[in-house]
Amino acid sequence: MLDKQSFLTSPLGAGNFAWKKMVIPTPFPVGPVNVYLLWSEPLTLVDAGPDTPESREALTSALAEVGLVPRDIEQVLLTHSHSDHAGLAGWFQEMGAEVFVHPLEAEKLSGLDFWPARHAYLRQMGVTSELLTAAQSLAKRAATYRGCLEDYRPLQEGEVLCFNGFRLSALFVPGHCGGHLAFYQEESGVLLAGDTLLKHISPNPLAEVHPSRPGERSASLGQFLATLDRLESMAFQLVLPGHGEALEAPGPRIAAIRCHHQKRLQRIREMVQAGGSCTPFALAGQLYGRLNGWDVLLAVSEVSAHLDLLADRGEVTETIDSGGHVRYAV
Repeated sequence: MLDKQSFLTSPLGAGNFAWKKMVIPTPFPVGPVNVYLLWSEPLTLVDAGPDTPESREALTSALAEVGLVPRDIEQVLLTHSHSDHAGLAGWFQEMGAEVFVHPLEAEKLSGLDFWPARHAYLRQMGVTSELLTAAQSLAKRAATYRGCLEDYRPLQEGEVLCFNGFRLSALFVPGHCGGHLAFYQEESGVLLAGDTLLKHISPNPLAEVHPSRPGERSASLGQFLATLDRLESMAFQLVLPGHGEALEAPGPRIAAIRCHHQKRLQRIREMVQAGGSCTPFALAGQLYGRLNGWDVLLAVSEVSAHLDLLADRGEVTETIDSGGHVRYAV
């Protein structure tokens, strides 16, 4: 039987639902990621951190603070497949843990090469050959932090995970990525939100592409705004995010993120109107200045997601020029 008295739980834990937040370093500009140990049977992690020696050491040390070793972990629940959240899932799987993840995200952890489709997307958005070459190098490096997931337990919207003393419900919250999940503990009002709600960052609505569907991309901003509407309608008392500090009574933060995107939509529409026929990359340069490294993908995704929503609303028109670049005009 687990000794709950020895566990470093949050003072906001409710009843039998207790957790330990472990802050794990990452090699990415976003900084450290939050991994949550759920103190119950089966012993469970929500997210796992990137596959780096520093992250393994930090997780091992954090578990040791409560008398555990990595092999004690029985389950890993992944909010999504990004390397900073999912990279070490395969490591825990090798030690016997079951890994639960949405099928759309599991596919990205299977070793399937998404770079050709992403390269085609970035080129279509107007990114230069020089920056595409640099982006490919970064993508290869990032792949080394993702680890390898040999098998998984699929999780879908509404499925319930049972623990000794409480239950968690899986919520499908796409937008930041296509298969993002959050985990809701209804009795305590606690939401483990991954990257869907963050206290000081507006999550990027990443435009996703798939190797088998060239030229297509996800309607990520529309998905994200629908997710915000859904979350706003639920009575959360506390949100445990994938990065940074917890959010109590998250309604104002949800409203602030929605307002940010509405202002961004208006700003980008005004830029298109002033500039004539524009590529998303050109607009991203106007909005953010000179782009390098990870910022190329993040900025272009941000801008193209807003343009896609404006096009869906009929506020801008999309055309393809002779070079295969997407251009927008009012």
